[in-house]
Amino acid sequence: MAQNLETIIIIIASITLFVYGLQSFSKEIDNLGQERLAKWMKKVTVFPLGGFLLGGIFTSIVQSSTLVSSLTVSLVNSGVITFRDSIMVLLGTNVGTTSTAWIVSLDSSLLGPLFIVLGTVISMIPTRISVAGKSIFYFGFIFFSLGYISQAMEPLKNDPLLVEVLSKASNPLLGILYGVIITIIIQSSSVVVGLVIVLLSQGTIDIQSAIPIVIGANIGTTSTALLISLKFSNLSKLVALAASAFNVIGVLIMFPFFGFLEQIAINFSDQPAMQVAIAFTISNTFTSLFFLLFINPTVRLLQKHPWYGAED
Repeated sequence: MAQNLETIIIIIASITLFVYGLQSFSKEIDNLGQERLAKWMKKVTVFPLGGFLLGGIFTSIVQSSTLVSSLTVSLVNSGVITFRDSIMVLLGTNVGTTSTAWIVSLDSSLLGPLFIVLGTVISMIPTRISVAGKSIFYFGFIFFSLGYISQAMEPLKNDPLLVEVLSKASNPLLGILYGVIITIIIQSSSVVVGLVIVLLSQGTIDIQSAIPIVIGANIGTTSTALLISLKFSNLSKLVALAASAFNVIGVLIMFPFFGFLEQIAINFSDQPAMQVAIAFTISNTFTSLFFLLFINPTVRLLQKHPWYGAED
């Protein structure tokens, strides 16, 4: 009993380090240019697919769709970007957030220490480039802490209770529910994807269970933007609500094709981490492209909502 308690505490501490690494990395990138980003958003969204590309690229860089979604909601509130442009940015973040799965799928045993050392050295250089040192350090810290999670979970990977609970995720509805709940609690779909890849690599779950969990995480990750929007205008609330609706509808669209996704993932690679990455990428990209294809009728439909143009 004492051994299990010690293992659980170490696992929680390892996950906390991983969350800290992600949040610190996002914060450092954010500090480098949130004001600049707002200006870029205003300029880039002038182009037809500017907002979509910006949302995807920026989310890939900061490794946080939650940060980009929350920032988008606040920019709509302040009138920096239009309602239509905000929808484009949010659709882009859905594609950009899949980069986490690809990064986590890389071998973290060497990359983590390498970026930590590199970031430390760069931060000591007495020039303007030293500002980027912290970002590089925390990027390495993400890999480093993920390695700790894998080691910490090793003793529990064959635990009967854990195996029984996670095996139920093979039921797609329960798997989606797991993904939603865990993401709302942790407030990061990136962490959920990382945990799923660790569990899959250790053989605790299979790809059939992994796919519903990571896709369900898409719904949970919109909860932060929804909460933040409550203190903003009705238009901001509508943007956050639209982001949630997109992800819920996207999961419903993909639900009948989970088996097909599984086959594609297995045929793509025999490495569990890569399988999760490809399934997650196909699902999110398809959902975003679906709404992008029908962007005009989607925006018109949302503009009929009472919150659009309503006084606060």
